[in-house]
Amino acid sequence: MFWRRKSNLTHRGIEPDEIFLDSKNLPGFDRELFEGRLELPISPRATYLFYAAFLVIVALFIFRLVDLQIAEGGELRARADSNRLVRVRLPAERGLIYDRSGTELAWNDPGARQYSHLMGLAHVVGYVGYPDDFSDNENPKAKIGQAGIERVYNDVLGGRDGSRLVEEDVDGIVISQGVEYIAKDGDDVVLTIDAPLQSVLFQKIKETVLERGFRAGSVVLANPVTGEILAATSFPEYSLSRLSGSSSQEVVDDYRSDARKPFFFRAFEGLYAPGSTFKTVVALGALAEGIVADDHQIFSSGSIAIPNPYNPREESRFYDWKAHGWVDLRRALAVSSNIYFYAIGGGFENTKGLGVAKIAEYAKKFGLGASVGVELPEKEGLVPTSEWKAKNQPSDPVWRVGDTYNLSIGQGMIQVTPVQMAQLVSFIAMDGVSAQFHIIKETRSENSAVARPSAVSYKTMNISKDAFFAVKEGMLAAVRGGTASALSGLGVSVAGKTGTAEVGFGKIVNSWFIGFLPYENPQLALAVVLEGGDAKNLVGAPFVAREIVSWLVENRPEYLSAFR
Repeated sequence: MFWRRKSNLTHRGIEPDEIFLDSKNLPGFDRELFEGRLELPISPRATYLFYAAFLVIVALFIFRLVDLQIAEGGELRARADSNRLVRVRLPAERGLIYDRSGTELAWNDPGARQYSHLMGLAHVVGYVGYPDDFSDNENPKAKIGQAGIERVYNDVLGGRDGSRLVEEDVDGIVISQGVEYIAKDGDDVVLTIDAPLQSVLFQKIKETVLERGFRAGSVVLANPVTGEILAATSFPEYSLSRLSGSSSQEVVDDYRSDARKPFFFRAFEGLYAPGSTFKTVVALGALAEGIVADDHQIFSSGSIAIPNPYNPREESRFYDWKAHGWVDLRRALAVSSNIYFYAIGGGFENTKGLGVAKIAEYAKKFGLGASVGVELPEKEGLVPTSEWKAKNQPSDPVWRVGDTYNLSIGQGMIQVTPVQMAQLVSFIAMDGVSAQFHIIKETRSENSAVARPSAVSYKTMNISKDAFFAVKEGMLAAVRGGTASALSGLGVSVAGKTGTAEVGFGKIVNSWFIGFLPYENPQLALAVVLEGGDAKNLVGAPFVAREIVSWLVENRPEYLSAFR
């Protein structure tokens, strides 16, 4: 009994009245912060239930993963392989290239880019082909411009390809499809070139080169009023028909290995000494600087002598091509007297001479030795100065009087392009004002809107009209009885200047002609160069120029009147 009583007392709970009786003795706990309360641990049973639920969820995930990878893996793989999403290229139609009268020069046929059969257009039009290296923005199935306008205006002509997303099964059967991007066709490009005229000019150059033993030739014909280039061609050239379509790399390699350099566009990239055609620049500079008056005469005995810079007791002799006697500026231009231009260029006896710095200044004013700014690649050339020689010819860095004499007649280190010389004769024809040369007439978008080039800009020389008049009269005299008499009697008055630039030791020459017509109302500026001919050959650039002018008079009389 005692034990049971003790046990009951030990486990007896606290009675409510005992709590209330003692409540006034409770400490000041903050019940909101759970002060004064007992913490009871979570039951082990609840923990076991949580772990069990977690294990069940993990087991379900593992079961499903095994089921997908092993039990259903083969079937799912087959379904993935049998349905593919393919992006199909929607090629844009490449823009067409036209000449000034609307003749198609480049167009599209299924599978290949096609080009005009007319000769002489290759360097200007260019061709398309697959790129050598693909960038992120290039499609390996799309051809791009490789040369000429096709290359320079590739972004305009090429447009923008579109794409279509196609869902196919394993048998190639289309399940669904939809256009992702709509293709935008390229714009058309209209050139200032007269394609039949250019083809004729090319043929004239080709015939003379082959018959008279020259290496190559080039011609540029432009309108000085508008700046439009009507023809620019050079021989030899490559065949557009061979390079269009699916031409092989071997064809391109054959052209590149050809010693005649058919890819080389001499009209804009060929560099030549201008020979006596450069005398027009020296004449204008001398008149502008007051070195001589246009009627001042200098005697040409056939040669002049100055002290040899290496041995003053000896003399250096500079020759004229013949003794001309007393000549003024007009006569000197007409007969191309070297001694007259030695004197006004480098100085001799009582004539001071321009000097190398002034000659270079005026040459650059007329655009020589610099890019003309046409839309195709150009070479800049070189107008030498004493500073240039000191820097680039360390074996003989001193500029001498003999260097100035050579420069005064367009020989020595000076290098120009045919298009630069066409621009020079445009300045002369227009009394010091020339329109910016260009070869793009307009572009046409797919909605038939026409985007013309910006307004034609003009370059102006600060030289008196009297000076230009004297030089033009000298060029007219050259045609009427001087070195350019091959161009007389053609039914139109031509003013011109010939030039023969020696290459190496003088056995090989480059033959030049520059001129404008009609003399009274200039509408055309012409530059012709034949490269690498025999110095004994008497047929050169003036003969080609005559053939060209004769064709123009008969077939393009509208070009000889006020230009439309």
